[in-house]
Amino acid sequence: MIKKNLEEFIYLREEELMNMEYPYDRMRVFKKYWNEFKRFCKKNNSDTFDKNMIDKYINSIYGLDGNQKNTREAIRAMEVLINVDNINKSIPYKPKSEDELNDYYKNILKKYLDFYKTVRDNSDTTIKDKRLLTIKFFIYLQDSNIFSIENISKETILNYIEINYKSLNSIRIAINWNLRSLFLYFNDSGILPNNFESLLPKIKRVKQRKIPATFEKEDVVKILDYLKKERGNTPASYRNYAMVILASKLGLRKIDIINLKWNNIDWTNNSINIIQMKTKKQLSLPLANDVGEAIIDYIKNERPFKIREEDEYVFIRHRYPLINLNYNFSLTNIIEKSLIKSGVPKDKYQQKGLHSFRFTIATELLNKNVPAEIISSVLGHSNLNSQKSYTRVNNDNLRKCFVEANYE
Repeated sequence: MIKKNLEEFIYLREEELMNMEYPYDRMRVFKKYWNEFKRFCKKNNSDTFDKNMIDKYINSIYGLDGNQKNTREAIRAMEVLINVDNINKSIPYKPKSEDELNDYYKNILKKYLDFYKTVRDNSDTTIKDKRLLTIKFFIYLQDSNIFSIENISKETILNYIEINYKSLNSIRIAINWNLRSLFLYFNDSGILPNNFESLLPKIKRVKQRKIPATFEKEDVVKILDYLKKERGNTPASYRNYAMVILASKLGLRKIDIINLKWNNIDWTNNSINIIQMKTKKQLSLPLANDVGEAIIDYIKNERPFKIREEDEYVFIRHRYPLINLNYNFSLTNIIEKSLIKSGVPKDKYQQKGLHSFRFTIATELLNKNVPAEIISSVLGHSNLNSQKSYTRVNNDNLRKCFVEANYE
């Protein structure tokens, strides 16, 4: 039996999962354990893939307790590493469901989310996070035989904090954030006279890096060149190229790319007009020739359905069900793979996500002495209504921005 290099073996498995359009969040969990396994093998002077080493790794790091979540996840990651077909043999973690709530808590949940959706104008993503975190809290209350918000006590909150604040820092921050919102809503609506916000511990946030991650111009060209040459050779390659070029040339966010609709593209006036998912603000950008051609090539050569009346979204899944992509779809993996395949050293960039394109465009335009107001308008950061007259007068200048930001 031919021994395979472990590094290469893991990389090939990642490629397989990407081609299967496996959710990035789940892939990230696998990669966490694969990298840990790689370090374990290196420590034991092994650089080849060996199934026997897997048993040693599991027993050494996690012991024999298969009931622990970390142990289960590590075993599942190793099963998938051995054979990608094992991906369907394990059931992924299922989050708490609203169906587990009684009618009382379902009603409170609906009112809470409606308030933050309509009155506070929270985004769909924020509402989704609030829903999941609140369901978890309400199920805890039910399990504690607390069937009315009025019966929540100081001990109830402190016990919930003790149970849940042993998680990762990011999870503790999310729980804290939602509980503050929840207590504020309870207090303002008179449901709960006591405001338990003061009981929540202060959690130190890790500040974001001061210098945003950007790509070098030649590396952006390499990414686009690689994806362009790959079209037709791998599944969904025309779609991936079109999506990445939208990000690299126009600086669109991932959520806006996967939600791009046919009526957002004005072919007559060569423009893209969207309501941004994050800011809920309108954004109008010129449709560069190469971006438009990439979308047309995707329609002609690869899209499972050509444009039909019932099709709303430009980019769709290429496996059944043939529907629009969800937020778990990862462009970061595609970019990372393109960098490696085009010869860019793997460790050159710490951050290789889609957002780096936005920072790169901003940096390029700033270096060209383009006014900050226009850069902000291009990236959809500012209030476009307050700058409507400015952008009208400088529409030619706005179009010129994208010409100047062209990497080729």
